[in-house]
Amino acid sequence: MMAGMLLAIATYPFLFRQLLTISGTEGRTALNDQKEIRSSVSFIAGSRDLIRTSSTLLHYDGGLLITETQKDTVYASGKAAAKPAVITSRTLGDADYWKMVGILFLMVLYVTMVYGPIAAFLVELFPTRIRYTSMSLPYHIGNGIFGGMTPFIATLLTTLTTGNKLVGLWYPIAVTGICLIIGVLYIPSRPRELEA
Repeated sequence: MMAGMLLAIATYPFLFRQLLTISGTEGRTALNDQKEIRSSVSFIAGSRDLIRTSSTLLHYDGGLLITETQKDTVYASGKAAAKPAVITSRTLGDADYWKMVGILFLMVLYVTMVYGPIAAFLVELFPTRIRYTSMSLPYHIGNGIFGGMTPFIATLLTTLTTGNKLVGLWYPIAVTGICLIIGVLYIPSRPRELEA
């Protein structure tokens, strides 16, 4: 478990940076001769309002395809919605796809190194008479408070610090670092006899 935490702390910033690089356009050549623009208009069911959809497909070398879709509602009165919805999606080429699968597999492996043995570890760590409380309380605090607050705190960090897309990783890495320090210092390295 400690090795999984240490590997995550040491390599997650690099691995997430690789994910950004693989899915990004930096260093890629745009294939302008393959650029496509598609438009369509459809009625909203049960009304006379229309949805205008415009998609721009941008091709890059390596098989990367970025699709920017803009949906705009045009009401029967002739007015358009205040702000059209814009959705961007990316499709990777085969080589980049398998690179991303490998990186994600490695990150999931780190999680399983920590999360896989934790149930058996917690059962063995506490005596039977207090086992339920001693397992349930830290498990729910860890998942509920620390895990549950991750999206909020990561989003907060990205709004406070601009320019670094990976600033949201600071919080989970800090929590993992604290857990690693506590684990190394206070968790026994070999099984001990437990009270009945």
